Amino acid sequence: MGCVYSRSCIGQVCIPREARIKQVENARGAEIDVFSPAKSEGQDDQVQELNQLSFGRDTEAGIKRLSRVSAQFLPPDGGRTVRVPSENYELRYSFLSQRGYYPDALDKANQDSFCIHTPFGTDPNDHFLGVFDGHGEYGAECSQFVKRKLCENLLRGSRFHVDPVEACHAAFLTTNSQLHADSIDDSMSGTTAITILVRGRTIYVANAGDSRAVVAQRRGKDLVAVDLSIDQTPFRTDELERVKLCGARVLTLDQIEGLKNPDVQSWGTEEDDEGDPPRLWVQNGMYPGTAFTRSVGDSIAETIGVVANPEIVVMELTPDYPFFVIASDGVFEFLSSQTVVDMVALHKDPRDACAAIVAESYRLWLQYETRTDDITIIVVHVNGLNNVMEGTTSPGPTMIPSTPQVVELTGSESPATMSMNSRNQRVRHDVSRARLRAIESSLESGNVWLPSSPAHRKTWEEEAHIERALHDHFLFRKLTDSQCQVLLDCMQRVEVQAGDIVVQQGGEGDCFFVVGNGEFEVFATQEEKHGEVPRVLQRYTAEKLSCFGELALMNNKPLQASVRCVTGGTLWTLKREDFRGILMSEFSNLSSLKLLRSVDLLSRLTILQLSQIANSLSEISYSDGQSIVEQHDCVSALYIIQKGRVRIEFDVDALLSPNVGSLKCDYLIENNEEHGNRGVLVEKSEGSYFGEWALFGEKISQLAVCAVGDVVCSVLTKDRFDIVAGPLTKISLEDQKYVCYIV
Repeated sequence: MGCVYSRSCIGQVCIPREARIKQVENARGAEIDVFSPAKSEGQDDQVQELNQLSFGRDTEAGIKRLSRVSAQFLPPDGGRTVRVPSENYELRYSFLSQRGYYPDALDKANQDSFCIHTPFGTDPNDHFLGVFDGHGEYGAECSQFVKRKLCENLLRGSRFHVDPVEACHAAFLTTNSQLHADSIDDSMSGTTAITILVRGRTIYVANAGDSRAVVAQRRGKDLVAVDLSIDQTPFRTDELERVKLCGARVLTLDQIEGLKNPDVQSWGTEEDDEGDPPRLWVQNGMYPGTAFTRSVGDSIAETIGVVANPEIVVMELTPDYPFFVIASDGVFEFLSSQTVVDMVALHKDPRDACAAIVAESYRLWLQYETRTDDITIIVVHVNGLNNVMEGTTSPGPTMIPSTPQVVELTGSESPATMSMNSRNQRVRHDVSRARLRAIESSLESGNVWLPSSPAHRKTWEEEAHIERALHDHFLFRKLTDSQCQVLLDCMQRVEVQAGDIVVQQGGEGDCFFVVGNGEFEVFATQEEKHGEVPRVLQRYTAEKLSCFGELALMNNKPLQASVRCVTGGTLWTLKREDFRGILMSEFSNLSSLKLLRSVDLLSRLTILQLSQIANSLSEISYSDGQSIVEQHDCVSALYIIQKGRVRIEFDVDALLSPNVGSLKCDYLIENNEEHGNRGVLVEKSEGSYFGEWALFGEKISQLAVCAVGDVVCSVLTKDRFDIVAGPLTKISLEDQKYVCYIV
């Protein structure tokens, strides 16, 4: 495709359509057909083909379907080679962009975009690659805009040929300003951006966000991944302190929901964030909720320090660096940099490496979540590069310090109509540790939350209105369908009159509100020169699908503003107690958990493991005198007595085993050892158990069990236990440490 900046540009036609039409005859000689076999296809079709990467003109040259989850094929000429004449080496590259799978939005556009300009501009020694990961309602538009404008601004910069580092900084900031001024709404949308400029044997990596660039380095016989960018997230202490200085509150969703202490500002690492990374919020509101600290666009987040200033890494290529990778965070969500390098090394052809990595990333997303992120990757092989001088070594990547701007906070009450269109919620486990600790607390207290009585019946119109107001609200996104229905049932109707104060500034509240009808105003008393002055900050109406009171569901700290009814209206309220109960309602088997926790051997397991085991329990009833275990059989399962009593007769030698604790501490009915009979008879009552030795695979013969009265037992076989928790004899030290953490 013709490009004013490159003779073969992949990923974007960088000049306006009118200019391309004027230049088409001159450009056609240098144009390389990358995307379409037909020159007559329109621009829109070409762009669509690019974004979908679904090509069919030569299926033999394409790759097989990506692990049965990808409907996209690499183009036959997707792997291409370009020369860097000044250093006499080649860059062989390929690329792949896979649209994400979103069950609730099957037609959602791919918000990732990329560009490859080889060469970049008129110098054959300059080459440019970029990946742009959009987010928010208009993320696709933002990423396309930045992809187009960034390369324009870089090439037009006065410092591009003399100081690429300064030119990259200027291009990012200029593009950010242009996006703010454009008609695209970037208030709650934007894009991360990572680019690589190859100039001779030097590469310049500019990064704003959490996409990543990685280079493989030979160290002896090994290939080691060397990160060329550092994810800009609140996990980084320097980034955390910077955004806090700009006025950001940094909290995870569990901290927002009150399940973790909001004052604790240590979240470990990205590898163990359990799908709940720290996010950025304005001081007195529940937005924007970004999990990254730098991006292009995001004008609201910019007020709390989410800036477009890139971090830039400069390094010299040598023969010790055989390839490098640039990819969106959809790749690195579940794959480490080293894993990506190892996978690329397995394939001689970079397009096969792209396919393998995208397929594996897609598979892991569906393994850990019910959706996938958009996934984009570019793999570049460096072939034929020689050392400048024999024996010289590269100093490795060097980061050029950036000077991010500091923007003063100008926030207000949460605009309730804004939804948090965030991404990258890493759900590596079924449930976070904070929720497990909440369940642990419920087990210890013995109090089980029950939903409110169904006295608050609503019409289908009222339910539909509440559902629309809460749609995609960050506090309720993790709820299951059944939990959402319970939430609707728990919401109570409250009629208010004009002039009524719903919540008072400085007071405490424990309710979340959805406006059913009427008008409400948010006002706060602010310090002025002549004293305190009340100011109206926001107006809530049903037409805006307004809701407020998120802070009350988090904790009982003093409220930051008051809400007053302007016209008579209706509010739907949700109490904090009900909200937290709904969060824990997925563990509806609390009684079974308590039974399992009473077994000494199982007390070492986590609540999550116990919950999974509880789902594997079977319930068996026995009548009075019925045999539960015959004398000649061996106990093959753990029995927990829910109702009635059982009588156990066994040989005294069984007590020598260290795994029969349940037989040692019960009431001894009979022991005739002095008469030569070594039989022991014990009774076990409701709430006790026996057979725990079977979970170790231990067999005890000469043991019989029968029911005394009507008996009901919960039964757990060794096979079911091993499937859920693994062999009991091999419970890992890691699990034991984890138990120490949650208790």
